[in-house]
Amino acid sequence: MEISANHEKNIWILAHQAQPDLSSLQDLMGGGYHLQPFAIRKSAVLHPPQKVDLALLDMAASTQDAMTSIMRLREDYKGPLAVLDNHPNERRHILALEIGADDYLQQPVSSPVLAARIEALLRRYQQAEREPSAVISVGDLTIDATRREVTKNEKVISVTTVEFKLLWYLASHAGIVVSRNDIHLALYNREYNGIDRSVDMYISRLRKKLGDCPAHPTLLKTIRGDGYLFVG
Repeated sequence: MEISANHEKNIWILAHQAQPDLSSLQDLMGGGYHLQPFAIRKSAVLHPPQKVDLALLDMAASTQDAMTSIMRLREDYKGPLAVLDNHPNERRHILALEIGADDYLQQPVSSPVLAARIEALLRRYQQAEREPSAVISVGDLTIDATRREVTKNEKVISVTTVEFKLLWYLASHAGIVVSRNDIHLALYNREYNGIDRSVDMYISRLRKKLGDCPAHPTLLKTIRGDGYLFVG
């Protein structure tokens, strides 16, 4: 698979090893990517290089260390973040996305698939930067994509990364019923498997945080058999 690019993309590779193993990523180097390895240490500041297009975190570590690294990374890095993980644990997957990862890839993953996911994630961020408005306001609710902040009655509402992405996606499609499959593609970059109920859980959490009555919601409505509707 050939990766075309207008410029060489800088991929920041982070791992909990003394020296990140780039052997499985060698094929990316021939596709317009420059890999910048970084060994994570407990005392090290996870400050991104001056020029980085995407961060790729190898989560081959304990759950606590891996999640702590994501949170530390997000303190200073606002760009695309994908994680590689060799633990077949769905809870790790969901938690990684909840606290700041944009995409999650289960190892082993082929170079063509990895490259395609990286390109898709970069396109999503580029599209977001071209959005004509980075702020959506509905009544006393304001959703600010630039600051990744939700406020109601001028008070900041604490939401996770996934909750914000879901709310922004629904608000961006206000008045339109969006399916679970649409949401899974937007949030996880994969199709809905017909079983996963994580979106229902996030909707429930958002309703509670936004003060939208779960029994009779007026803002985030469930359209049975079809999906969800943000009433703008």
